[in-house]
Amino acid sequence: MFLKNIKKIFKLKFPLLSNKLISIRDNNKFFRFFNDRKNLDINKNVHGKEIVKIDNNQKINDIFLSYSFRPKLEKDTFKNIKFQNNSENTAIIIQGPIKNYENFVIETIKIYSKIFPEALLVLSTWEDEVNKNFLNNIKNLNKFHLIQNKKPITNYNVNLQILSTFKALEFVLKNNYKFSLKTRTDCRIYNPNSIIFLKSLLQTFKIENNNLISNRILASSIDSRLYRVYGLTDICLFSETKELYNYFKNEKYENSLKKLNVDLENPIVKNTAVINEIFLCARYLSNLNYELDWSLDDWWKRCGELFCIFDTSSIDMFWYKYHWKYEQRFICNYTSEFNQSLQYSDWLNLYNLKTETYNKSNQERWNLNNGILEQKN
Repeated sequence: MFLKNIKKIFKLKFPLLSNKLISIRDNNKFFRFFNDRKNLDINKNVHGKEIVKIDNNQKINDIFLSYSFRPKLEKDTFKNIKFQNNSENTAIIIQGPIKNYENFVIETIKIYSKIFPEALLVLSTWEDEVNKNFLNNIKNLNKFHLIQNKKPITNYNVNLQILSTFKALEFVLKNNYKFSLKTRTDCRIYNPNSIIFLKSLLQTFKIENNNLISNRILASSIDSRLYRVYGLTDICLFSETKELYNYFKNEKYENSLKKLNVDLENPIVKNTAVINEIFLCARYLSNLNYELDWSLDDWWKRCGELFCIFDTSSIDMFWYKYHWKYEQRFICNYTSEFNQSLQYSDWLNLYNLKTETYNKSNQERWNLNNGILEQKN
């Protein structure tokens, strides 16, 4: 508890340094190398929840353990296969930092060039993170565009995401690509039919009786939350480019909060922290002139009306961050009373207004403790 309180105070007093240290922890080559070679720890807690619960009467043999195998390198994927006409009129945006895992990003771009040959690939990153080796590896790629942004000084990471994503969408819109798939530098999609699948979802679940938007925004199940008010993930999104352009409006977090009438020093509304992906979703809805009441009922209604959640497994997406070896950590949980994850099966229930089986008492709740936002459940 003592160390936990020290961390809170440090984060509060030195936010820029704290963010720098967190970045080193998550992206440092040495730590990544060490983590890649660590054995699985089934007794590990991930984001406060046990992966497996083993008591004195259980054994490891009482658990089904499965694996996923994906090649790291482009040369080991889809050998002697040519893909055609599966990604026309579509841009794939890869957004975020690349420092300390440039090779992962390089191989991702090469894989996308192979499996999505008609797509425009756009990497939007920071100018101080692009080195000569990286440029040499991507210079001859077809239909690839690199955007090197100047990194702003800010206490809020969401401002970095807004800027780099908006700059990419701005470029895509100018080049008249109708659809965009927004991803991050720490993610990789392996399914060659992903874009066809996502377009089919848009076609199947068309927007009706709504003059505010032209198409739904599709979101991956990774980090989309059923019991988090306005808990749409920002990790992987797909829609018409103009919709995502509006979603990532180039306005700073601080300025947008004022328009939402949310206090920057205490950004909690009805137990919901207006930060990161919650903020982006709430801001988008507000900009569409929806009245926000910060309840699960409102979140579930808007989610069914305007968005669509697809299971991440449908596009075979790998998220190379945090406890990446525990791939189902956000989706399946057998050690607690409920799952926070919002999956396609849940979204379909929301779409059909069938919410009676969901318990609203499970709503995610936040508070402010000594200046630090904390999730209470």
